[in-house]
Amino acid sequence: MSDLFPTRRDFMDFGRRFFDDALGQNFGDFGQFKTDIIEKDDAFVVEAELPGMSKENIELDYKDNVLSITAKKETESDERDDERQYIRRERSSRSFSRQFIIQDIDEDNIGAQFDKGLLTITLPKQNPTPSNSKRIEIE
Repeated sequence: MSDLFPTRRDFMDFGRRFFDDALGQNFGDFGQFKTDIIEKDDAFVVEAELPGMSKENIELDYKDNVLSITAKKETESDERDDERQYIRRERSSRSFSRQFIIQDIDEDNIGAQFDKGLLTITLPKQNPTPSNSKRIEIE
C-alpha cells in the first residue's frame, strides 16, 4: 500500500529518469553502433550498422592488429517564415567510433563494401590454420 504514494526519492529521481529515458530512446548510445564479427575458415567478416550515413563519411583503418571504424555525420537545416520574420537554424554533429583487435590478417587484401546502411569489411586471415586449444592445469 505504501507504494501507491510517491516518496521524496521518487521526486528526486524523476529528472534523471526522465532525461535518461527520453535521450536514450531518441539518441541511442552515443559513440556506438551495432557490430557483428563473424569468423569463417579463411577470413573475419565485420558487419557494422550505420543507417543514415554515406560512405564518404566513414573512415576505416587497420594498424597494429586494430581495426578502427569512424563515422561522422553533420546536418544543418534553415527555416524562415517571412510573415513573422522568424528564422530558425539548427545544426548537429555526431561522431561514432569503434575499435576491434583482430590478429593475423592479410592487410593487403582487406576489402569493404557499404550498402543501404550496412558496412561489410572482409579481413582475410594471413595463415588460415585451425586453432587448437590447450587445456591448462591449475596448480
